[in-house]
Amino acid sequence: MPAFFTDLLDHFPTDVFLEKVRVRYHYDESGTEELRETAREMLPLLQKEAFWESRPAGPGIARPFETQAKEPGEVRYERVVISLGAGVDSLQDDYSGQGRLSKSYMLEALAGELLLQSYEAYSRRIAETTGWHAARYHFPGDGAAYPLERLPGLLEGLTERVTCNQAFCLLPKKSVVFVAELTKDANVRCEGICAGCGSRGCAFRTARDAVSGAEGPFLWH
Repeated sequence: MPAFFTDLLDHFPTDVFLEKVRVRYHYDESGTEELRETAREMLPLLQKEAFWESRPAGPGIARPFETQAKEPGEVRYERVVISLGAGVDSLQDDYSGQGRLSKSYMLEALAGELLLQSYEAYSRRIAETTGWHAARYHFPGDGAAYPLERLPGLLEGLTERVTCNQAFCLLPKKSVVFVAELTKDANVRCEGICAGCGSRGCAFRTARDAVSGAEGPFLWH
């Protein structure tokens, strides 16, 4: 089981990362130090528990995304899970239980940005180790091709550290599960996790689609 992306954790408590979260979530500059404090409290838990895992997607998983326009060997599909671990959930519960709602929301914001950056980190890692790279990410519930009800099947045999309940919510909560469409075509690059999303009102849409300049949606599946 691979550990989490070390470069992201090294970057997590830095001024650059915190400034991105501060701007995206509309904190004024006076909130920077509390963001930093929250990130530092999260970091040991992330270093201990955060991880990612991938497995080839079998025909039953990949088939909905395959088209006749794709030649055999042109693309391949992987099931991927990325999780920040249960410790971050517990820390957030502690904040809420103590009435520290500002800290709870800051944790949510920091975790969301870290997960958002993990998609590109996954693609970089795959490119470095295999020569393939992400062309697109497919999420449970995106549409008829892959309904949310297939989430348990996607997790089966992938990891025992992330599960979903009867409402198809992932546990730990700060986790994502998706199918990565991979290619070796240098002319095909993933547009980001917003590609194909029809939610025009999302505050986290890409800069191309939103005046806010956000780089992508805040998606937990």
